Amino acid sequence: MNGNIDITLVANAGVLIEHNGIGLLVDGMHSEEGPFSKVPGADLELMRRGQEPFANLDYILFTHEHPDHLTPGLVLNHVRQRPVKGLFLPNERHGSQTLGSLLEYAEEQAVPHRTMSLEPGETREFKLSGDLSVTAIGTRHMGPQYQAVRNDCLLLSLEGMNLLFTGDADHVAAYYELPLRGVTLDAVFVNPLFFHNADGQAIINEIFQPRHVIVYHMPFPEEDTMRFTALVDNDIRKHARPGIQAHALNQPRQRIRLLPDSGVTRNNR
Repeated sequence: MNGNIDITLVANAGVLIEHNGIGLLVDGMHSEEGPFSKVPGADLELMRRGQEPFANLDYILFTHEHPDHLTPGLVLNHVRQRPVKGLFLPNERHGSQTLGSLLEYAEEQAVPHRTMSLEPGETREFKLSGDLSVTAIGTRHMGPQYQAVRNDCLLLSLEGMNLLFTGDADHVAAYYELPLRGVTLDAVFVNPLFFHNADGQAIINEIFQPRHVIVYHMPFPEEDTMRFTALVDNDIRKHARPGIQAHALNQPRQRIRLLPDSGVTRNNR
């Protein structure tokens, strides 16, 4: 079996993960008009039709319900037209009426689904198959105005390789210390503010200790009015560390291939 993991940027924090014919989409269905790039309508149509690069789209997962990560109506339209093996969604108690409608449909139509919105530091593991599991790690959303928002970090374990998607998790060490104790991380995905922050850097270097740190949740360069691209490029140079390779993920359909037991990453920009 091929041990490689292919990661393709969809838009913003939306990424497609492919491994041995299984596809997982994280935070990859949203249509917000704003400073962050939305998922192109053409890609949403390819998802619904099951066409490349979305031919394998088995599991759809979300860290939280903010419109630059999740538009529940798009997910509802998708599952009405194409079956999935599993949805991982925020809890209705912390969500919108539209999210409630999506969860109601999933319940009525027996669409496999799990709800999360865990308390900070809480964990919940979901076994999907013999060599594939998802562990949700509860955190708060970064920023004082969003402290009431639960953000579920998603730890994907695929044939012994571990990828952590942090979404908009706050840089609070206590959220990660126990849940990640004894876990070897091959790649961690963090947003530019987490990567820029001194506490975020301490968490990356002392707790995460990944082979690769991938900075995502950025607009495409031509839409980058906040100049995240320049910030991240500078921070990658500033925070270079032996043993940790840092990468920016911000180009349309940019692909990163992670190879098992190797420090090599193929980054097609």
